[in-house]
Amino acid sequence: MRDGSIIKRWFFPAAVFLLLAAASGIAWMLLSPSDAERPAYYAGNGLDAYTYDMVFLPENSSLAVTMTLEYTNRTGNPLDHLLLRTWAGAYETEETSPAASDELYDLCYPAGFSPGGISVEGVWWQGSLTEAVFTDTAHTALRVSIPVLAPEESGLLRLRCLLSVPQCAHRFGYSEGIWQFGNVLPILSVWRDDAWLEQPYTSVGDPFVSSCANYSVSLTVPAGYLCAASSLPEKQVLPDNRIRYTAHLSAARDFAFALSDIWKAADSSTGGIRLQAYAADEAGAKRILKTMSRSLRIYERLYGEYPYGSYTACTVDFPFGGMEYPGLTFIALSSTDDSLSDTLELILAHETAHQWFYALAGSDQYNEPWQDEALCEYAMLRYVKETYGQNAWENLIITRVRAPMQEKITERVTPATPLDYFSRTDTYSTVVYGRGAACLLALEEMTGRMDAFLKAYCRQFSFKLASRSDFTGLLEEVTGIDPRPLLTDYLDTLI
Repeated sequence: MRDGSIIKRWFFPAAVFLLLAAASGIAWMLLSPSDAERPAYYAGNGLDAYTYDMVFLPENSSLAVTMTLEYTNRTGNPLDHLLLRTWAGAYETEETSPAASDELYDLCYPAGFSPGGISVEGVWWQGSLTEAVFTDTAHTALRVSIPVLAPEESGLLRLRCLLSVPQCAHRFGYSEGIWQFGNVLPILSVWRDDAWLEQPYTSVGDPFVSSCANYSVSLTVPAGYLCAASSLPEKQVLPDNRIRYTAHLSAARDFAFALSDIWKAADSSTGGIRLQAYAADEAGAKRILKTMSRSLRIYERLYGEYPYGSYTACTVDFPFGGMEYPGLTFIALSSTDDSLSDTLELILAHETAHQWFYALAGSDQYNEPWQDEALCEYAMLRYVKETYGQNAWENLIITRVRAPMQEKITERVTPATPLDYFSRTDTYSTVVYGRGAACLLALEEMTGRMDAFLKAYCRQFSFKLASRSDFTGLLEEVTGIDPRPLLTDYLDTLI
């Protein structure tokens, strides 16, 4: 998913799994040679570049961050300010935290509310201190004043801040010996329609629309901490026994990581891609690796080359099945239980698909959530068909597609409804995942060309943000059929 449904909705029914089993017979410039051969390396040419120098202070539940952004104004307009998205700020109060909704509160704050947030220590433009103010009460939009910057002119932005980590089982927080830092590093907003996007941090879905940039990261941690990150980090032991991790990633929409001193690691490779998995025990990490490897091979064949040189997955404590970032997937601790190996496989297959439908071909997952999640749900179904055969595929469609189409929904929402219209994650899951996937299955039945289309879609919109009209126009071009009536019927019509 990109976010996704609450974990209980991800449990794969045991009866369906038995049928499935029976059907089967059971800084971008500093990249390694394998990274340099991947699509993201070439796409990184000329992109804005972030450098983060960070120090993790677990005794203070904090992360000290110094960010430098090499920015070029490609908006076509003169700019007198930049807008940074500082998502961690939302965790400061119960009123603004995305983890404190009625639906999530007890799951994310079992010991009661724990405040987090961001404290900005200073912002500099071209070496001079400048004014920076939050434009929202949640402290997720930081307006930075700059002298007028003409189109195609460049400048250097520097920010120092302290992130306070809440005791919270969510994208950002500490729980069960794991520190997760998803969607927390300050990044530039997206410029659209002559303005910076200022969409709120909703508790449902993913409001994190972002453009691709190059990332160089340095993270210093106490001895004993393993780091799972969007790019496989290099490790250096410092004279004081602390560890410094460094990583570089080209053409990425974000950079996320998690830390733990209780994980066990396993690694392998497939097709030149380096794989790393972190879990409570080595056996669990190896189970994760198996599905990572298999899903990457299937999706590369179906949708084209994986964009990065490495892929990492790690267990975290949160109420979603999984959460994806470029080159990295968070997996819920609860899904790694031995009795839920089927659940783990489906979650990983869905999240891995996001490396194509989000990390590679991006979209506006706030206003068109189906274009993010439904494509990955469809890809997960294709994974099951390729791995376990036709019967398993058909049985899974019953639970993941047909049941959502028949479920009674009281909210007036459709797969194409913007996130702020959804009040609950379970409704979002039913409508966007299930009914959105039904649309794609109907398109496959009508055209027989969805694999060819999705491969062309990933190729044409690599490292870009594709709109619904982009999706529709290319679909018509590839299939020779006008898909608009069907898309309107499935995506915009209330059931």
